[in-house]
Amino acid sequence: MSKFSIFSSTGTFLMLIIIFVYGYYMIRTIPSSFPVSSHFTISENESLRSVSIRLEENSYIHSALWFRVWVSSLGKDRHIQLGNYEFDRPYVMGGVVKKIVGSVPDKPLIKVTIPEGSTSFEIATLIHQVIPTINIDIFGEKISEYKADGKLFPSTYFLLPSNKEEDIVKLMTETFEKKYITSFRWNVIPEPLKSRGEVISLAAIIEGEANKKEDMNIIAGVLLSRLKKGIPLQVDVAKETYSTKGLPETPINNPGLDTLSAVLHPVESPYLFYLTGKDGNMYYAKTFEEHKKNINKYLR
Repeated sequence: MSKFSIFSSTGTFLMLIIIFVYGYYMIRTIPSSFPVSSHFTISENESLRSVSIRLEENSYIHSALWFRVWVSSLGKDRHIQLGNYEFDRPYVMGGVVKKIVGSVPDKPLIKVTIPEGSTSFEIATLIHQVIPTINIDIFGEKISEYKADGKLFPSTYFLLPSNKEEDIVKLMTETFEKKYITSFRWNVIPEPLKSRGEVISLAAIIEGEANKKEDMNIIAGVLLSRLKKGIPLQVDVAKETYSTKGLPETPINNPGLDTLSAVLHPVESPYLFYLTGKDGNMYYAKTFEEHKKNINKYLR
């Protein structure tokens, strides 16, 4: 046997020993900063990769890669359940794996769906129904504190039974920032609107006025034209706009992505009036006289 072969075999053997020792360390030792008396929450549709990275970042395990290898070797890649997992003591990686993929969550998450166009009070009521410890009045106070009217993103949320009013308001407004800010160019605001807040306020009105997505952009154009001309908006969903020019002081509800997009991408038209007929369709008019004819034709 040549010296090269001997050295090659020795090198391979040493490499295997190093891998074994490293693997043993990754798997059988507990991170020194393991977060005892903590809880780890897995959200809806979170991937194994995302879970493993967060476990490593928060010192539950030494290695996200080794965690994924272990879970995959068990064939449990798709068996991670959303929920809240409590760690009352330190665990080696095997214990973390067993807890995450081999058992049900200590506290299952509570599902609540917030429809687009829900008012802040309606949202507080919906959440109170699934988490009775949530106080509607305190929820409203937190909305005011964070100036969150119009920014409670309408979506499906999975909440912890222990969530407080402030936690949920912050979660919904942070979701708003992620969803809306990454979806649109906020520096392109149509005239005569001057701020993101005014965009949200107008979107909230359209949420209550338009029945169909295809009408949203047209209504946005109509309302923007009225604002430019100094004509009161006179929309049924915000009665104060009949006597006061401009937008309501705060958004009247929490609009969805489609209505916000409509405000940022309005369709220009010669119309200044519109109505929803008894048949559910929108009818537009250039003048008040035409509008009155539409009222007689489609509402009576």
